[in-house]
Amino acid sequence: MNMIFLGTGAAEGLPCYYCRCDYCNEVRKRRGKDIRTRSSFRIDGKHQIDFSPDIFSQMNTLGLDVFDLEHLLITHTHEDHFDLAEIIAKECAVDPHPRPLNIYLSKPALSWAERLMDGYSTHLSKEQRSELKSRYVLVPLEYYETYSIGELLVTPVKGSHRAFGEGELANNYLIVLQSGKRILYASDTGWYSEETWGYLEGKKLDMLIMECTFGGRQDRGMHVEGHLDIPNFLLMLERMQAIGLIDAQTPIYATHINHKHDLLHDDMQLVFDQSGFNVQVAYDGLEI
Repeated sequence: MNMIFLGTGAAEGLPCYYCRCDYCNEVRKRRGKDIRTRSSFRIDGKHQIDFSPDIFSQMNTLGLDVFDLEHLLITHTHEDHFDLAEIIAKECAVDPHPRPLNIYLSKPALSWAERLMDGYSTHLSKEQRSELKSRYVLVPLEYYETYSIGELLVTPVKGSHRAFGEGELANNYLIVLQSGKRILYASDTGWYSEETWGYLEGKKLDMLIMECTFGGRQDRGMHVEGHLDIPNFLLMLERMQAIGLIDAQTPIYATHINHKHDLLHDDMQLVFDQSGFNVQVAYDGLEI
């Protein structure tokens, strides 16, 4: 299966368009791998994790489209991951794919998503609203239950990142590909709860993708919730190694990176190169 990072930035993207901090100004000069659109990850044309406000630019920059997309896994309801306006822009297509788009999200996220969908359809008749909902099917997922979704086996596990739904914690997705390889998409999250650590124990990964929002920050403490930085990213890896989830050779990708620290792409990579783990700093358009 072809897999690609459509975006690797945090909520504000890089450079932040309201910002002239030293970091953002340097990104504007360097461009390349330091330009980061909001995070999203694609597993062939039928499956995708998150749908960001940057989907239009991502598709055009990478020469792709979402015509064949059938299964959309939403990590959580923050707008940089779940942009409903962009999702239902499928209505603008002259000849869209006839199959509905299945949108998977946690049960706590469901009521928020339903209210949001209702808000986008207030101008429609009752029949038109019903037709719209038949084309965009919201599918609730239970944490730690395994589902057959398209060509994938998918288990949502609780991240430690709160979102808009009542009691909503971000889904981190444990995914078994058609090949049998197991990957974990761990964004957004901070340090896992013991419930999640217990569930993951012994489930050896073939690949890990994990957020590193605050990059090189050193002042956020240990085992923090919400988002990771390099020190906490490495603490996560140490715990993952201890419970048999990864080893020193497991391919690991750092994603979801913001501008509130001092390390640009190459600087972050240098730090990870000295970590003892096989970490690559992901960038927009990276295929794996």
